[in-house]
Amino acid sequence: MISKIVQFSMIMLFGAWILFSCKDEKYHGDYNPETIKGYKNESSTVSSKMDSVEAINFITKQKLRELFELSALASNSNDTVVDSMLRDQLLTYFPEKDTTEVFSLLRDLSAKKVTYTSITKFSILPKDSLTEDSVRQVAYTVNYFNSDKKLIETNNNIGLFVLKKEPIQFKREFKFYFTRLNEKTDSIQKDSIASGVIQKFKGKSPK
Repeated sequence: MISKIVQFSMIMLFGAWILFSCKDEKYHGDYNPETIKGYKNESSTVSSKMDSVEAINFITKQKLRELFELSALASNSNDTVVDSMLRDQLLTYFPEKDTTEVFSLLRDLSAKKVTYTSITKFSILPKDSLTEDSVRQVAYTVNYFNSDKKLIETNNNIGLFVLKKEPIQFKREFKFYFTRLNEKTDSIQKDSIASGVIQKFKGKSPK
């Protein structure tokens, strides 16, 4: 009798574990297509209260969010005029408007029917100061969701970017460019980035 109770309990626990493991993960962001249509890679001004690491984290996370949200919107556009406009805006995030990274990302998002994206884990190798044209590495996790806001996949990427200090008096203003979105891809579910400085981002991308 005890054996049957134990066996039944184990089956129930196993069933609950499967149910919990297979639960749907959904997009819970503040998606606004009209706001996203206005994204373009403008110079970023950071607060004088931020140190160098905080400034780099803030700008990079903001630009990653803008780039992926804009790319997802562009990959779903059926309007040729809007499509062309959004692609032109995407190209401003790369030096000399390099089309290779942009078109590769758009093809990937379109093939996977991605509607929503979110940046979760985020890490940059720290440096002592901001220098002109400094090339940095960023490790980040981007989530892809379908039109029903269900998770399609989670990708861990290593990107490269350049941060240029703008010569504007009395302002800490920087121009940001991606040079590579992914040096090394590890596509898995629910993983984390262990190294570097993890920064939780609470701000919103500018309109």
